[in-house]
Amino acid sequence: MNCSKKFLFHHHRHILRGLCSKVKKPLASKFDFDLDENTRKAIEARLVKARYHPGKQTVKTVELPSELLEAVSHVLSDYPKNSIESGGVQLSKHIWSRHLPLEGIEYEDKLRDVTEKVIHQEKLDPMSPEITDEERKRLLDFRHSKIKRRMKSELYNWKPISYNDYNSASYLASRVCPDYAALVKVLTEIKKRDGQFSPVTMIDFGSGVGTGMWAMDSIWPQSCKEVVCIDASAEMNNLADKLLRGGKITDERRIRPGGTFFKQFLPMSDVLKYDLVLASRSLFELPNMESRLRTLDVLWRKTAGYLVVIEAGTNAGYKAVLEARDYILQLGRDAEEQPNTLEGHVFAPCPHEKFCPRYLDGSYTPCNFEVNYKPFSFSKKVEISKDIFSYVVLKKGKSEDTKNYPRLVREPMLRKKHIICNVCTKYGTIKQLVATKRKHSKECYNVMRYSKLGDLLPVMLKEDSENTCSTPNDNDDSDFSIDDKPEVKVQEAV
Repeated sequence: MNCSKKFLFHHHRHILRGLCSKVKKPLASKFDFDLDENTRKAIEARLVKARYHPGKQTVKTVELPSELLEAVSHVLSDYPKNSIESGGVQLSKHIWSRHLPLEGIEYEDKLRDVTEKVIHQEKLDPMSPEITDEERKRLLDFRHSKIKRRMKSELYNWKPISYNDYNSASYLASRVCPDYAALVKVLTEIKKRDGQFSPVTMIDFGSGVGTGMWAMDSIWPQSCKEVVCIDASAEMNNLADKLLRGGKITDERRIRPGGTFFKQFLPMSDVLKYDLVLASRSLFELPNMESRLRTLDVLWRKTAGYLVVIEAGTNAGYKAVLEARDYILQLGRDAEEQPNTLEGHVFAPCPHEKFCPRYLDGSYTPCNFEVNYKPFSFSKKVEISKDIFSYVVLKKGKSEDTKNYPRLVREPMLRKKHIICNVCTKYGTIKQLVATKRKHSKECYNVMRYSKLGDLLPVMLKEDSENTCSTPNDNDDSDFSIDDKPEVKVQEAV
């Protein structure tokens, strides 16, 4: 694998600037669409109800499997109840508020801006020839101290989370349910849209307490024969293994059939391929963009079917997911050797492979989705909670979907005699669709009425030559070539 820090940085910059250098807003009317003909006929023939149209991706409130719930209860019974509950809440809040670590060039730019502001506010120039050497030294020391304080207060201090025994238990108490629910929702969409896919092998990078394999087994029971869980924390791996044994480390019985392996390091070799590769809530534990893209590069080369990346539904999480999406797409485009092994496409949620229009619509909001779940609680009374997450599913090979239905990126707004839906289209634009019974049909109106955030709308937009993104400007990075990257030897992790 030939990668360098310069290559990765310029590669990502090229993605951000070049994938869609200019996006034109669609000129077509917000009424200019029709319900998919097959869907309309199925609803008219009463073969399917509008509330269960083929684009529905919502799932019911997700609950942990009874075996996992019993194992979690058994494990957490060894810890003080109040301490684990409060620790889990604090850890969950910290995870939600995290930002990606600052890159070196970003730090330098920030330092330059802060230094200029501090110097501008100084009433006395330390370099003035009229002051003594002792006074100059005092003023310079004061300047450096002030710059240091402002940098410390204005910059996010990223640190990896140390998952020791207590933090792992706190994570289990607070995050096992929402993490499991998000995975179930995403994997359910894969199963619904690709009925032929059934993973036999899976690798979970940043596996944590093992929610990935539990979710996969719930969607494809008895299918997967080999699961490799990779987590840098030995305590996390031990906890995940303990949950598989019903919460008892001395019990040799495992709940899931097939081989299950736990590792602390990601093997760099791409000889072995896996049908399903997961990276759920793990990118934020990597120290910089270089390590994130290196890891994604390795994971993509190991992928035989689907690669799933999930992060928190914050702006930072959305940017991490978008970074992964765009890098892997560009990696497939730029591959010179064995292009078929790296070529892939976006399976979900995007109906296109252009630059994300959320960066251009002026809303400054992340592209995120929701799932309801039943949280773990020591008490009998449990209130349904909601997890918000961002994700991308990438599939190896060329896309075979010629319809590319638009996806709802906001909850539909029901108004008097009409419904407003904001969707992401195959043209790489955010478009507002308005349905009325008079302009469209009762079937189309009901389909949009019963749709929810994250659903695909089985409608066909009127094609318009103006609804396209201009092609990337290949001269944007004329001073940089992929051939310029030096060869870097990466040893296989043990």
